[in-house]
Amino acid sequence: MTIRVGIIANPVSARDIRRVISHAAGLTLGERANMLLRILQALAACKVDEVLLMPEMEGLRLHLERQLPAAALESRYPLPRLRWLDMVVRTQTQDSVLAAQMMREEGVAALLVLGGDGTHRAVVKGCRDIPIAGISTGTNNAFPPMREVTVTAWAVGLYAAKRVPKECALQPNKLLHIRPFDAQGRAKPEDVALIDAAVLNEAILGAKAISQTDTLRTIISTRASIEAVGLSAIAAALQPVDPFEEGGLLVELAPAYGSREPSEKTFTIQAVLSPGMVEDIEIASFRRFAAGEDYRVGGLACLIALDGEREIALREDEYALISLQESAFYTLDVPAILQYVCAQKISKD
Repeated sequence: MTIRVGIIANPVSARDIRRVISHAAGLTLGERANMLLRILQALAACKVDEVLLMPEMEGLRLHLERQLPAAALESRYPLPRLRWLDMVVRTQTQDSVLAAQMMREEGVAALLVLGGDGTHRAVVKGCRDIPIAGISTGTNNAFPPMREVTVTAWAVGLYAAKRVPKECALQPNKLLHIRPFDAQGRAKPEDVALIDAAVLNEAILGAKAISQTDTLRTIISTRASIEAVGLSAIAAALQPVDPFEEGGLLVELAPAYGSREPSEKTFTIQAVLSPGMVEDIEIASFRRFAAGEDYRVGGLACLIALDGEREIALREDEYALISLQESAFYTLDVPAILQYVCAQKISKD
């Protein structure tokens, strides 16, 4: 039986406006290629036979293939076969969605994802029941953990080789469903968010990444870590929400009216919204948000940002419903996998 793993590496993550205005460094193509080489060497140690990759137009493939012969000589184990998917890429979010769908159809055991929250969101839309393991290479990284790629890839390889039972290896994750409707109440295409959905008092999509918070109205977050960067950091400053506990948090922000004096009913917090940027945020209220509850957005022309990027525009006569789903998709529990394998090895010895 062929042991097969998929890799979706976003070659342009961490290059949006938030990085430019905050003086934060991005990853070069050379470093991304080096990360892929370390991943392949870790998968080789688990005897993974084949790796499927999403093609790209930025030169990542060229960097990788130049270094493969030397890496193959250095590796203690034969490197997996590489196969680039036969698909047309347009450097759009849909590329990652389609690649995840194709890899699922090809029978990959798991998906390794290199990117930020937006990349992981796109992959989740396409992978369905295939578990993913996130590697942080984006601007805002509330979803993928910060971990050496070799460790993550080793855990993925062990799972793909069926050395760890599913009940030990898999973690269920929450997500938000966003269901927009037109003026006649007809459903429009749905979308999802892994970390947060934010309502902005804006009418034009423009640049996708949110670099300013003046127009923020509402945030619904599935998780909220005080160490995170992005809109979920606002929720975390109010009430941290563990990724694997039930429910999320709904935050209503006070409207920004220029020099208006703060109301006695509001209060101000600080949060890190992008690298190098700590902002003051005026809060009107917040509460827990339960699974199955519908939050209605409507009445005013607005935008809905998903995991920090503007995605949905609503006119005054349109509306959307936002709800939270528990156990919507699965990620690989890297520490649990490695602990299980080490414990098995010790018990046998």
